[in-house]
Amino acid sequence: MPSFYANTVNELAKLLARRKTVVFLVLTALIPIAAAAAASRLQFGFGVAALTSADFPVVLLGFYTAVYLPLLLFMTASDMFAGEAGDKTMKLLLTRPITRFQAFASKLAAILGYTALHLAIALIVSVTSLLFLGGGGAVVQGLGRTAAAYVTALLPLFTLGLAAAFIAQFFKNGSGALTVCILLYALAKLGAYFVPALAVYTPAAYTDWHMLWLGASVASGKILNVFMFLAACCILFFTGGYTLFERKQY
Repeated sequence: MPSFYANTVNELAKLLARRKTVVFLVLTALIPIAAAAAASRLQFGFGVAALTSADFPVVLLGFYTAVYLPLLLFMTASDMFAGEAGDKTMKLLLTRPITRFQAFASKLAAILGYTALHLAIALIVSVTSLLFLGGGGAVVQGLGRTAAAYVTALLPLFTLGLAAAFIAQFFKNGSGALTVCILLYALAKLGAYFVPALAVYTPAAYTDWHMLWLGASVASGKILNVFMFLAACCILFFTGGYTLFERKQY
């Protein structure tokens, strides 16, 4: 356990030391500010509704979970596994007093923490930007509901991160793994539109899972079904990814 914790901290430190990580964290904070500023200049339609409703942070969350954060997760997982395999830095990690299981799990824990950090920044900045732009009353009233949406969004995102970590085991460079992850995700999203029956079989279709928690009456049965599906996907991707990671020669 000490090795797992130490390597998780080390992986997070390596992530935060990268220039592109800092750039994306800043971009995560700038998106709500830019969206709120643009909406405040509109005198009709969506802009007015966004500033007078607590739904504004939730609308932004839909963009984060469907487009922005999946791309970041694919990039991060590709760099952590396929990228380090290509750079021969993975071999250095495995020479430390740490098991392969701990190494694999700690990298995934770092990905989870990185995702949570982006969601926390997005929540804080989106709520704060509305407070300064005159939508404070509605935001404060629906703050608990909004925070719950951001917390629940972590599960489908982490599932995508696990899927990316699994796919990355088949590659020896980060760019190849990233390209395949993006293509598969795009195909899964498009496939759900053209063949709706396929949507229930892919975790990519549940990036809006947080919306199930926001209705007047929570659909507990559907929430449980989706939760069990995503949990099963997490187990499968983790098991498959670790099996490949454990057998791979670095």
